[in-house]
Amino acid sequence: MRTISIEVEIKNLIKLKSEGEYWDFKQVWHKDNERLLHDILCFANTVHGRDCYLIIGVSDTGEIVGVSGESRRRQVEILDLLSNTVFAGDNIPEIRLDTIEIEGKEIDVLTIFNSYTVPYYLKTKCKKHNNIREGYIYTRVGDRNTPINQNASVQQIEMLWKKRFGLTQPPLVQIVNRLENKLEWVQNEGTYYNIYKPQFKLETEYDEDDRNKGEFYVYSQTNSRFMYKSLKIVCSGTVLKEFQLVVLDSGRYETPVPKLGFVGHDEWKYRHKYTYKYFLKDSIEYKIQQFLFDRENGEEVHAKTRFDEVVLYYENEEEKSAFEFYVENKQSLIESYLIEANDRFYEIDSNNEMEVKECKHRLSTGIALNRALQEFRTLYK
Repeated sequence: MRTISIEVEIKNLIKLKSEGEYWDFKQVWHKDNERLLHDILCFANTVHGRDCYLIIGVSDTGEIVGVSGESRRRQVEILDLLSNTVFAGDNIPEIRLDTIEIEGKEIDVLTIFNSYTVPYYLKTKCKKHNNIREGYIYTRVGDRNTPINQNASVQQIEMLWKKRFGLTQPPLVQIVNRLENKLEWVQNEGTYYNIYKPQFKLETEYDEDDRNKGEFYVYSQTNSRFMYKSLKIVCSGTVLKEFQLVVLDSGRYETPVPKLGFVGHDEWKYRHKYTYKYFLKDSIEYKIQQFLFDRENGEEVHAKTRFDEVVLYYENEEEKSAFEFYVENKQSLIESYLIEANDRFYEIDSNNEMEVKECKHRLSTGIALNRALQEFRTLYK
């Protein structure tokens, strides 16, 4: 799937017939490693948050000429070049080399992945390089690289350091990224404060609405008592985003409410067959969940383990779509997993027989789909 997406991206860039801030055309590969390293450094040191592309086999005007011959590079050669270069802080740009076919001609695409460990620069000069300089920071502004014998401007270097410290991102992104370091946060009753940025806050408040009926996953717990909270991400008094939390197992575990998913169809293709709940691991909800979770608390770990048995976790939206397509063609397998999952016992606190049946089915569906997801990953990782 990754190759298909890069094909579409590169085709669209070539159609523009011009170079830009995150892509550059090369009719042929660089004749020497020094010029290649300079180009990689320029693209690695960009302030924007996009991956960059060196597109080999395309002229400056966007004409597709293709690549061939002994001058072509292999990914292992480029990785060796980078690993044998002494970078300050031992930070090495991450790259990947792909070959795609357009109009019957092969084109090499060197992706320089976006990074927040900028700026990249040489700590010591390699004896094989005559022009590239240690301590110099090369970058790209618009469609222009910093010349190999010059340093980037003070303003450009300052922006790269700001990117490294997250200061070029919107406040919401900065706050969410800082959640990864729990030591930066202190809790005062229902509010979390960032010790370095006190204007960054998470404010929680219990929902006063009296709700007797909970989602199916509340019955995955040892105790089915639950409550809801609101969580607000706040910067300087402004609410940037708000989420609903559910507090499970009589207060032992709290998490953002998972999203609702549908997969599979009945025999008439009229409606979805399976309803389930999920998280995306690249979402804000997941990062909040991980922030609130205390791995040192045994009771909380137990509650989360039971919750995770019936809720799915995808790496991203792409994996979710691929798995749902997989399930469409494996519904008989899911049905067999459901039969096995029905043997699990859950105490569902309800006098409504239909409600008990529905909750039991949803719990079993979560278990069955989680089992299928693990097998899907084994097959397609």
